[in-house]
Amino acid sequence: MYITAEMLIAVFSRNILVQLSNDDSRATEIALPVINTAIQVASERIDAALRSRYQLPLSETPTVISQHCLSLARYWLYARRPETKMPETVKDTYQQAIKELEQIATGKLHLGVATLDEARVDDLLPDSGEFKVRSPQKLNTDGY
Repeated sequence: MYITAEMLIAVFSRNILVQLSNDDSRATEIALPVINTAIQVASERIDAALRSRYQLPLSETPTVISQHCLSLARYWLYARRPETKMPETVKDTYQQAIKELEQIATGKLHLGVATLDEARVDDLLPDSGEFKVRSPQKLNTDGY
């Protein structure tokens, strides 16, 4: 997973997350299982885009991936409520995230971590090891 529930709660309005994560309109607390499902769905969508180019899981999560995961999770939470109108900013950030993930998948954008091809080449190269060199004794050329 590229983000945590705490990260999602810190970035987006608590009141909105209470409304989006609960099926009971009288709820006052965020439903963490729903938030975690949103994060899982978003992370799997990102993995699907990255899988063909990068070794998963990534050794470190680039900021751009965390931001896209936040956008995808928020979109999923809003999509759970088809009766409400989705805000334009949610749609826009979702579409931007999808576009950039496609660019990452095709190699137009790079995450700054080793791709599968680069990792395979590194695995195929032998270690330099130790070199031993022999040569005949030095010839004395003082009289010439």
